[in-house]
Amino acid sequence: MVADMFHQNKIARAIRLLCQGATALTADVDGGDELTVGSNELFEVGQQVRLVDTAGSEELTVAELVGLTTVRLTGAVSGEYLTSRGARLEVVDGSLPELRWVGQGSPELLPGIAPESFPCALVLPTTMEQPLNRGSNRTFQQDYRFEVYYVREHGEGEAANVEVVDEAGKLFNLLMSDPYLGGTCWHSQVVEVNARPDVQERMREREWPLRVVRMTMLARRAAVWQ
Repeated sequence: MVADMFHQNKIARAIRLLCQGATALTADVDGGDELTVGSNELFEVGQQVRLVDTAGSEELTVAELVGLTTVRLTGAVSGEYLTSRGARLEVVDGSLPELRWVGQGSPELLPGIAPESFPCALVLPTTMEQPLNRGSNRTFQQDYRFEVYYVREHGEGEAANVEVVDEAGKLFNLLMSDPYLGGTCWHSQVVEVNARPDVQERMREREWPLRVVRMTMLARRAAVWQ
């Protein structure tokens, strides 16, 4: 059997969820006051959270964080939430960036400029490296890199420039809040923030009046071979 050793899309999905202040459940829940997630680093005791899947949602309060993967609630879950329906737990918090949507790809692939589409975040997988001298006789160390773009309409003046950097800073804080990226890696961090990336200039040349901040993320994990 071929081992599953390439995890780029799995990590990219975790980053997209994190941009929305959320993490995926790793086990179905139907009642009870405990949820299992890949990593509970995003959450805090006393925090209002929302349990969501494609069939419904409900708001709850975090009572306790147990280990790295359990969230205990102050009350029991009233509905059924399934991983097969994309069940996730998300923060209900006004400090999150106000994103209209989160997608995967480059800003240059946006279908057009519609005011209701912004601000948005885009996650672009780029490279995966397996350094020759970093593994073992059973594992490969893997370094995945992603570009995370915060995109909004262009505004004139110093105040607009300050505002877009502050808004991107909220997204930066979210990306740094869970180093395990929902359990998809054993370490991650933003390694660079570029407030004037080349992609912004290329979009201006196409007369797309957008402001872009690019954050480069490194996600590190080990893949076991069989």
